[in-house]
Amino acid sequence: MKHRILILGGGAAGLAAALSAAQANPDASITVLEGLDRIGKKLLATGNGRCNLGNEFISPEHYHTQSPERLEQLLAPMDTARTLDFFESIGLYCTTEDMGRIYPYSKQAVMVLDVLRLALQRQGIRIVCGCKVTEITRRKNTFVVTSSDGQTFHADRVILTTGGKAAPKQGTDGSGYPLVRSLGHRCTQRYPCLVPLQCKSNVLKGLKGIRVTCRTTLTVDRKKAAEELGELQFTDYGLSGIPALQLSCHLAPLSDGANCAVRIDLFPDWSYDDLRTRIQQRIRTYPQEPLETAFLGLINKRIFYAVLKTCTIEPLSRTADTLSKKELDRLLSALKGWPFPVTGTLSWDHAQVTGGGVPLTEIDDSFASKRCPGLYLAGEILDVAGDCGGYNLHWAWCSGMTAGTAAATN
Repeated sequence: MKHRILILGGGAAGLAAALSAAQANPDASITVLEGLDRIGKKLLATGNGRCNLGNEFISPEHYHTQSPERLEQLLAPMDTARTLDFFESIGLYCTTEDMGRIYPYSKQAVMVLDVLRLALQRQGIRIVCGCKVTEITRRKNTFVVTSSDGQTFHADRVILTTGGKAAPKQGTDGSGYPLVRSLGHRCTQRYPCLVPLQCKSNVLKGLKGIRVTCRTTLTVDRKKAAEELGELQFTDYGLSGIPALQLSCHLAPLSDGANCAVRIDLFPDWSYDDLRTRIQQRIRTYPQEPLETAFLGLINKRIFYAVLKTCTIEPLSRTADTLSKKELDRLLSALKGWPFPVTGTLSWDHAQVTGGGVPLTEIDDSFASKRCPGLYLAGEILDVAGDCGGYNLHWAWCSGMTAGTAAATN
Protein backbone atom coordinates (compact mmCIF):
# COMPACT_ATOMS: atom_id res chain seq x y z
CA MET A 1 0.00 0.00 0.00
CA LYS A 2 1.39 3.40 -1.00
CA HIS A 3 1.61 5.73 1.98
CA ARG A 4 2.85 9.30 2.04
CA ILE A 5 4.46 9.70 5.45
CA LEU A 6 5.80 12.96 6.83
CA ILE A 7 8.03 12.87 9.91
CA LEU A 8 8.43 16.19 11.67
CA GLY A 9 11.78 16.23 13.46
CA GLY A 10 15.05 14.58 12.53
CA GLY A 11 16.19 13.50 15.98
CA ALA A 12 16.49 9.97 17.38
CA ALA A 13 12.76 9.23 17.40
CA GLY A 14 12.21 10.69 13.96
CA LEU A 15 15.08 8.79 12.33
CA ALA A 16 14.02 5.52 13.97
CA ALA A 17 10.46 6.14 12.75
CA ALA A 18 11.62 6.82 9.19
CA LEU A 19 13.77 3.70 8.94
CA SER A 20 11.17 1.46 10.57
CA ALA A 21 8.48 2.77 8.24
CA ALA A 22 10.69 2.05 5.23
CA GLN A 23 11.48 -1.46 6.47
CA ALA A 24 7.79 -2.18 7.11
CA ASN A 25 6.56 -0.77 3.80
CA PRO A 26 9.20 -0.41 1.05
CA ASP A 27 6.63 1.29 -1.20
CA ALA A 28 5.94 4.11 1.25
CA SER A 29 7.02 7.64 0.34
CA ILE A 30 8.80 8.94 3.43
CA THR A 31 10.02 12.49 4.08
CA VAL A 32 11.74 13.83 7.20
CA LEU A 33 11.44 17.57 7.86
CA GLU A 34 14.14 19.01 10.14
CA GLY A 35 14.28 22.61 11.33
CA LEU A 36 18.07 22.71 11.72
CA ASP A 37 20.66 22.54 8.97
CA ARG A 38 21.31 18.87 9.65
CA ILE A 39 19.62 15.89 11.26
CA GLY A 40 20.60 14.23 14.54
CA LYS A 41 22.44 17.19 16.05
CA LYS A 42 21.35 16.39 19.60
CA LEU A 43 22.68 12.83 19.23
CA LEU A 44 26.23 14.12 18.89
CA ALA A 45 26.12 15.55 22.43
CA THR A 46 24.92 12.39 24.18
CA GLY A 47 27.14 10.30 26.43
CA ASN A 48 29.90 12.95 26.35
CA GLY A 49 30.26 12.40 22.63
CA ARG A 50 30.16 8.61 22.91
CA CYS A 51 26.35 8.27 22.55
CA ASN A 52 24.88 6.29 25.43
CA LEU A 53 22.14 4.94 23.18
CA GLY A 54 20.35 2.57 25.55
CA ASN A 55 20.44 0.49 28.71
CA GLU A 56 20.10 -3.20 29.57
CA PHE A 57 17.84 -2.51 32.55
CA ILE A 58 14.75 -0.90 31.07
CA SER A 59 11.89 -0.59 33.55
CA PRO A 60 9.21 1.99 34.46
CA GLU A 61 11.16 2.89 37.62
CA HIS A 62 13.68 4.73 35.45
CA TYR A 63 11.07 7.06 33.96
CA HIS A 64 8.95 10.00 35.12
CA THR A 65 5.42 10.64 33.89
CA GLN A 66 1.97 11.59 35.11
CA SER A 67 0.63 8.32 33.62
CA PRO A 68 2.76 5.55 35.21
CA GLU A 69 0.32 2.72 34.49
CA ARG A 70 0.08 3.70 30.82
CA LEU A 71 3.86 3.98 30.63
CA GLU A 72 4.25 0.46 31.96
CA GLN A 73 1.94 -0.82 29.21
CA LEU A 74 3.85 1.02 26.49
CA LEU A 75 7.27 -0.07 27.79
CA ALA A 76 6.34 -3.76 28.01
CA PRO A 77 7.26 -4.61 24.39
CA MET A 78 10.25 -2.23 24.39
CA ASP A 79 12.99 -4.52 25.64
CA THR A 80 16.66 -3.80 25.05
CA ALA A 81 16.96 -6.52 22.43
CA ARG A 82 14.62 -4.55 20.19
CA THR A 83 16.98 -1.58 20.12
CA LEU A 84 20.05 -3.74 19.56
CA ASP A 85 18.37 -5.65 16.73
CA PHE A 86 17.38 -2.37 15.10
CA PHE A 87 20.93 -1.06 15.14
CA GLU A 88 22.43 -4.34 13.98
CA SER A 89 19.96 -4.32 11.06
CA ILE A 90 21.49 -1.04 9.83
CA GLY A 91 25.09 -2.05 10.53
CA LEU A 92 25.84 -0.58 13.96
CA TYR A 93 27.30 -2.86 16.62
CA CYS A 94 27.10 -2.05 20.30
CA THR A 95 28.76 -2.86 23.61
CA THR A 96 27.60 -2.70 27.21
CA GLU A 97 29.47 -0.99 30.05
CA ASP A 98 28.86 -0.53 33.77
CA MET A 99 25.28 -0.03 35.02
CA GLY A 100 23.97 -1.58 31.81
CA ARG A 101 24.81 1.43 29.64
CA ILE A 102 24.92 0.64 25.94
CA TYR A 103 27.31 2.42 23.57
CA PRO A 104 28.30 1.99 19.94
CA TYR A 105 31.29 -0.33 19.71
CA SER A 106 33.30 2.57 18.26
CA LYS A 107 32.39 4.79 21.27
CA GLN A 108 31.66 7.59 18.82
CA ALA A 109 28.35 9.43 18.65
CA VAL A 110 29.27 10.61 15.16
CA MET A 111 29.45 6.96 14.07
CA VAL A 112 25.85 6.40 15.19
CA LEU A 113 24.72 9.37 13.13
CA ASP A 114 26.82 8.31 10.13
CA VAL A 115 25.24 4.85 10.14
CA LEU A 116 21.74 6.29 10.47
CA ARG A 117 22.29 8.74 7.62
CA LEU A 118 23.63 5.99 5.37
CA ALA A 119 20.66 3.77 6.21
CA LEU A 120 18.27 6.61 5.33
CA GLN A 121 20.06 7.09 2.03
CA ARG A 122 19.90 3.36 1.23
CA GLN A 123 16.16 3.36 1.88
CA GLY A 124 15.60 6.37 -0.36
CA ILE A 125 14.16 8.47 2.45
CA ARG A 126 13.95 12.15 1.64
CA ILE A 127 15.49 14.57 4.15
CA VAL A 128 14.59 18.26 4.08
CA CYS A 129 16.71 20.36 6.46
CA GLY A 130 16.21 23.99 7.38
CA CYS A 131 12.47 23.37 7.24
CA LYS A 132 10.68 24.87 10.24
CA VAL A 133 7.07 23.63 10.33
CA THR A 134 4.63 26.32 11.44
CA GLU A 135 1.23 24.78 10.67
CA ILE A 136 -0.50 21.42 10.27
CA THR A 137 -4.06 21.04 9.08
CA ARG A 138 -6.08 17.95 8.27
CA ARG A 139 -8.38 18.12 5.25
CA LYS A 140 -10.49 15.00 4.90
CA ASN A 141 -7.87 12.22 4.94
CA THR A 142 -4.88 14.36 4.00
CA PHE A 143 -2.50 16.41 6.16
CA VAL A 144 -1.22 19.72 4.83
CA VAL A 145 2.03 20.82 6.46
CA THR A 146 3.36 24.34 5.94
CA SER A 147 6.87 25.60 6.74
CA SER A 148 8.06 29.07 7.69
CA ASP A 149 9.52 29.62 4.21
CA GLY A 150 6.19 28.86 2.52
CA GLN A 151 6.80 25.26 1.46
CA THR A 152 3.79 22.96 1.55
CA PHE A 153 3.83 19.19 2.03
CA HIS A 154 0.97 16.69 1.80
CA ALA A 155 0.78 13.36 3.59
CA ASP A 156 -1.55 10.52 4.54
CA ARG A 157 0.27 10.01 7.84
CA VAL A 158 2.22 12.42 10.04
CA ILE A 159 4.63 11.33 12.79
CA LEU A 160 5.36 14.15 15.21
CA THR A 161 8.85 13.79 16.72
CA THR A 162 9.69 17.45 17.28
CA GLY A 163 11.10 16.85 20.79
CA GLY A 164 10.51 18.99 23.84
CA LYS A 165 12.13 22.18 25.13
CA ALA A 166 15.46 20.93 26.51
CA ALA A 167 18.66 22.05 24.76
CA PRO A 168 17.00 24.48 22.32
CA LYS A 169 20.31 25.15 20.55
CA GLN A 170 20.15 21.54 19.37
CA GLY A 171 16.74 22.02 17.84
CA THR A 172 14.30 21.14 20.63
CA ASP A 173 12.76 24.55 21.24
CA GLY A 174 9.18 23.60 22.09
CA SER A 175 7.85 24.41 18.61
CA GLY A 176 6.01 21.09 18.46
CA TYR A 177 3.58 21.93 21.27
CA PRO A 178 1.47 24.49 19.31
CA LEU A 179 1.34 22.03 16.42
CA VAL A 180 0.10 19.12 18.51
CA ARG A 181 -2.41 21.35 20.31
CA SER A 182 -3.80 22.47 16.97
CA LEU A 183 -4.59 18.82 16.26
CA GLY A 184 -6.59 18.38 19.46
CA HIS A 185 -4.03 17.26 22.04
CA ARG A 186 -3.30 18.60 25.51
CA CYS A 187 0.10 19.17 27.10
CA THR A 188 0.90 18.74 30.77
CA GLN A 189 3.22 21.16 32.58
CA ARG A 190 6.69 21.08 31.04
CA TYR A 191 9.79 21.41 33.18
CA PRO A 192 13.54 20.91 32.64
CA CYS A 193 14.87 17.48 33.62
CA LEU A 194 18.42 16.15 34.04
CA VAL A 195 19.52 19.69 34.80
CA PRO A 196 21.78 21.10 37.57
CA LEU A 197 20.16 22.46 40.72
CA GLN A 198 20.44 26.03 41.91
CA CYS A 199 20.99 26.30 45.66
CA LYS A 200 21.33 29.03 48.23
CA SER A 201 24.49 28.77 50.33
CA ASN A 202 27.38 31.08 51.19
CA VAL A 203 29.92 28.23 50.99
CA LEU A 204 29.35 27.16 47.38
CA LYS A 205 31.90 29.46 45.72
CA GLY A 206 34.67 27.97 47.82
CA LEU A 207 33.68 24.44 46.80
CA LYS A 208 33.39 25.03 43.05
CA GLY A 209 34.69 22.05 41.04
CA ILE A 210 34.92 19.58 43.95
CA ARG A 211 33.37 16.16 43.38
CA VAL A 212 32.34 13.84 46.19
CA THR A 213 30.63 10.45 46.33
CA CYS A 214 27.65 10.83 48.64
CA ARG A 215 23.99 10.09 49.20
CA THR A 216 21.86 13.03 48.07
CA THR A 217 18.26 13.39 49.25
CA LEU A 218 15.66 15.80 47.92
CA THR A 219 13.09 16.98 50.45
CA VAL A 220 9.90 18.90 49.68
CA ASP A 221 8.33 20.58 52.71
CA ARG A 222 10.72 18.48 54.79
CA LYS A 223 9.38 15.22 53.39
CA LYS A 224 11.68 12.91 51.43
CA ALA A 225 10.84 13.05 47.72
CA ALA A 226 13.77 11.15 46.16
CA GLU A 227 17.27 9.92 46.88
CA GLU A 228 20.37 9.27 44.76
CA LEU A 229 23.79 7.76 45.47
CA GLY A 230 26.73 8.80 43.33
CA GLU A 231 29.30 11.47 42.54
CA LEU A 232 28.00 14.97 43.21
CA GLN A 233 29.74 18.09 41.90
CA PHE A 234 29.71 21.44 43.67
CA THR A 235 29.37 24.55 41.51
CA ASP A 236 29.28 28.26 42.31
CA TYR A 237 25.51 28.28 41.73
CA GLY A 238 24.55 24.93 43.29
CA LEU A 239 24.91 21.23 42.60
CA SER A 240 25.59 19.18 39.48
CA GLY A 241 26.68 15.63 38.72
CA ILE A 242 24.39 12.66 38.07
CA PRO A 243 22.69 12.66 41.52
CA ALA A 244 21.65 16.31 41.15
CA LEU A 245 20.51 15.78 37.56
CA GLN A 246 18.40 12.79 38.57
CA LEU A 247 16.80 14.68 41.46
CA SER A 248 15.82 17.52 39.13
CA CYS A 249 13.28 15.17 37.51
CA HIS A 250 11.41 15.05 40.84
CA LEU A 251 11.66 18.74 41.62
CA ALA A 252 9.26 20.68 39.39
CA PRO A 253 6.17 18.45 39.66
CA LEU A 254 6.31 18.67 43.47
CA SER A 255 7.79 22.03 44.25
CA ASP A 256 5.32 24.71 43.20
CA GLY A 257 5.41 27.04 46.19
CA ALA A 258 7.03 24.36 48.35
CA ASN A 259 10.12 24.47 50.54
CA CYS A 260 12.69 22.34 48.69
CA ALA A 261 16.14 21.32 49.88
CA VAL A 262 18.88 18.81 49.22
CA ARG A 263 20.59 16.99 52.06
CA ILE A 264 24.02 15.51 51.45
CA ASP A 265 25.26 12.49 53.38
CA LEU A 266 29.04 12.75 53.03
CA PHE A 267 29.58 9.33 54.64
CA PRO A 268 26.96 7.07 53.03
CA ASP A 269 28.81 3.89 54.01
CA TRP A 270 28.73 4.70 57.72
CA SER A 271 25.81 5.04 60.08
CA TYR A 272 25.44 8.11 62.27
CA ASP A 273 26.73 6.15 65.27
CA ASP A 274 29.70 4.77 63.30
CA LEU A 275 30.70 8.27 62.29
CA ARG A 276 30.34 9.55 65.84
CA THR A 277 32.65 6.78 67.06
CA ARG A 278 35.30 7.64 64.46
CA ILE A 279 35.12 11.39 65.12
CA GLN A 280 35.38 10.85 68.88
CA GLN A 281 38.35 8.54 68.36
CA ARG A 282 40.11 11.30 66.38
CA ILE A 283 39.47 13.78 69.17
CA ARG A 284 40.88 11.39 71.78
CA THR A 285 43.91 10.63 69.60
CA TYR A 286 44.70 14.23 68.64
CA PRO A 287 43.15 16.39 71.38
CA GLN A 288 45.58 19.29 70.94
CA GLU A 289 45.54 19.26 67.14
CA PRO A 290 43.75 22.24 65.53
CA LEU A 291 40.48 21.45 63.76
CA GLU A 292 42.26 22.29 60.52
CA THR A 293 44.40 19.13 60.74
CA ALA A 294 42.83 16.83 63.34
CA PHE A 295 40.42 15.23 60.87
CA LEU A 296 42.60 15.12 57.76
CA GLY A 297 42.16 11.86 55.86
CA LEU A 298 38.46 11.50 56.63
CA ILE A 299 37.13 13.89 54.02
CA ASN A 300 38.15 16.52 51.48
CA LYS A 301 39.50 19.31 53.64
CA ARG A 302 37.76 22.13 51.76
CA ILE A 303 34.44 20.37 52.25
CA PHE A 304 35.21 19.83 55.94
CA TYR A 305 36.09 23.48 56.44
CA ALA A 306 32.82 24.47 54.73
CA VAL A 307 30.84 22.12 56.96
CA LEU A 308 32.49 23.63 60.06
CA LYS A 309 31.60 27.10 58.79
CA THR A 310 27.99 26.05 58.21
CA CYS A 311 27.87 24.74 61.78
CA THR A 312 29.44 28.01 63.08
CA ILE A 313 32.37 26.03 64.51
CA GLU A 314 35.26 28.45 64.18
CA PRO A 315 38.10 29.31 64.06
CA LEU A 316 39.99 26.41 62.46
CA SER A 317 42.85 27.02 64.89
CA ARG A 318 40.72 25.70 67.77
CA THR A 319 41.95 22.40 69.15
CA ALA A 320 39.85 19.27 68.69
CA ASP A 321 39.20 18.84 72.41
CA THR A 322 37.41 22.20 72.57
CA LEU A 323 34.42 20.85 70.66
CA SER A 324 31.40 20.88 72.95
CA LYS A 325 28.77 18.12 72.84
CA LYS A 326 26.33 20.46 71.08
CA GLU A 327 28.95 21.42 68.50
CA LEU A 328 29.83 17.75 67.92
CA ASP A 329 26.14 16.94 67.43
CA ARG A 330 25.78 19.78 64.92
CA LEU A 331 28.89 18.62 63.07
CA LEU A 332 27.70 15.01 62.87
CA SER A 333 24.24 16.06 61.70
CA ALA A 334 25.79 18.16 58.93
CA LEU A 335 28.19 15.43 57.81
CA LYS A 336 25.27 12.99 57.53
CA GLY A 337 22.73 15.48 56.17
CA TRP A 338 24.28 18.76 55.00
CA PRO A 339 21.34 20.97 53.92
CA PHE A 340 21.26 23.11 50.79
CA PRO A 341 18.03 25.03 50.09
CA VAL A 342 17.03 24.57 46.44
CA THR A 343 15.87 27.71 44.66
CA GLY A 344 15.30 26.10 41.26
CA THR A 345 17.21 24.65 38.33
CA LEU A 346 19.32 26.03 35.53
CA SER A 347 17.52 26.98 32.32
CA TRP A 348 16.32 24.85 29.43
CA ASP A 349 19.69 25.50 27.76
CA HIS A 350 21.32 23.25 30.38
CA ALA A 351 18.65 20.53 30.51
CA GLN A 352 19.09 17.17 28.79
CA VAL A 353 15.41 16.24 28.51
CA THR A 354 11.90 17.63 28.98
CA GLY A 355 9.53 16.57 31.72
CA GLY A 356 5.84 16.72 30.86
CA GLY A 357 4.24 16.88 27.43
CA VAL A 358 1.40 15.13 25.62
CA PRO A 359 -0.30 12.71 28.07
CA LEU A 360 0.32 9.03 27.34
CA THR A 361 -3.39 8.40 27.71
CA GLU A 362 -3.90 10.26 24.41
CA ILE A 363 -2.07 7.65 22.28
CA ASP A 364 -2.81 3.98 21.64
CA ASP A 365 -0.35 1.08 21.76
CA SER A 366 0.93 1.90 18.27
CA PHE A 367 1.61 5.51 19.34
CA ALA A 368 -1.25 6.65 17.13
CA SER A 369 -3.16 9.68 18.30
CA LYS A 370 -6.57 9.08 19.84
CA ARG A 371 -7.52 12.65 18.95
CA CYS A 372 -6.50 12.90 15.29
CA PRO A 373 -6.64 9.93 12.86
CA GLY A 374 -3.43 9.47 10.89
CA LEU A 375 -1.28 11.29 13.43
CA TYR A 376 1.42 9.50 15.45
CA LEU A 377 3.51 10.86 18.32
CA ALA A 378 6.90 9.63 19.50
CA GLY A 379 9.89 10.65 21.58
CA GLU A 380 10.29 13.61 23.89
CA ILE A 381 7.08 15.40 22.94
CA LEU A 382 5.25 12.81 25.05
CA ASP A 383 5.02 13.03 28.85
CA VAL A 384 8.01 10.78 29.55
CA ALA A 385 11.43 11.71 30.95
CA GLY A 386 14.06 9.08 31.69
CA ASP A 387 16.97 8.91 34.11
CA CYS A 388 20.59 9.28 33.06
CA GLY A 389 22.04 6.17 31.49
CA GLY A 390 20.53 5.79 28.03
CA TYR A 391 16.88 5.59 29.09
CA ASN A 392 15.75 8.63 27.12
CA LEU A 393 17.34 7.46 23.89
CA HIS A 394 15.85 4.00 24.41
CA TRP A 395 12.41 5.62 24.64
CA ALA A 396 13.12 7.68 21.53
CA TRP A 397 14.26 4.72 19.42
CA CYS A 398 11.49 2.36 20.49
CA SER A 399 8.61 4.83 20.37
CA GLY A 400 9.86 5.97 16.96
CA MET A 401 10.13 2.39 15.68
CA THR A 402 6.63 1.57 16.88
CA ALA A 403 5.10 4.71 15.38
CA GLY A 404 6.96 4.31 12.09
CA THR A 405 5.93 0.69 11.61
CA ALA A 406 2.32 1.44 12.43
CA ALA A 407 2.14 4.51 10.20
CA ALA A 408 3.48 2.51 7.27
CA THR A 409 1.19 -0.47 7.64
CA ASN A 410 -2.13 0.83 9.00
